[in-house]
Amino acid sequence: MTTLVDAKRVSTSDLDALYRKRWMIEVDFRSIKSEIGMDILRSKSPEMARKEVAVHLLAYNLIRSLMVRAAVLAHVLPRALSFKATLQLWHAFSQQWRWHLGEATESVVTAMLRAISTRIIPHRPDRIEPHAVKRRPTTHAYLTVPRDQARAAILEARKSLKVVP
Repeated sequence: MTTLVDAKRVSTSDLDALYRKRWMIEVDFRSIKSEIGMDILRSKSPEMARKEVAVHLLAYNLIRSLMVRAAVLAHVLPRALSFKATLQLWHAFSQQWRWHLGEATESVVTAMLRAISTRIIPHRPDRIEPHAVKRRPTTHAYLTVPRDQARAAILEARKSLKVVP
């Protein structure tokens, strides 16, 4: 759906470019949900849910800022770098910062940015992906009673089992 309805002023390539931008927004939402972990909100109140979303968006923007710094070093566009690889490298290098203080920290940051800049993804302008879930759901039942009651039921069921020596 679009508000660009005048066919004389808007070309097909304009609509195509608009769709490509929209697709990148979808990819960004997927990254926030799956890679950063916002697929399930753990908060119970609306206020805390808003805070949780804000923290996830902050984390996303911090990772994107690392990508921008690495892209400047590599002379590529930030969109050409892998978000997931950047997140993985951030986690790996953050362990190194604990052991390096002062000037050594800057060398760790530089090494991390260089590593990020090597994770270039291929340009796929006409990529088409199905919007479907590939992974099968787990076979575990939903917890429908309070956890204490579920534990008590499991312990009660264990008592009735015969133990064979």
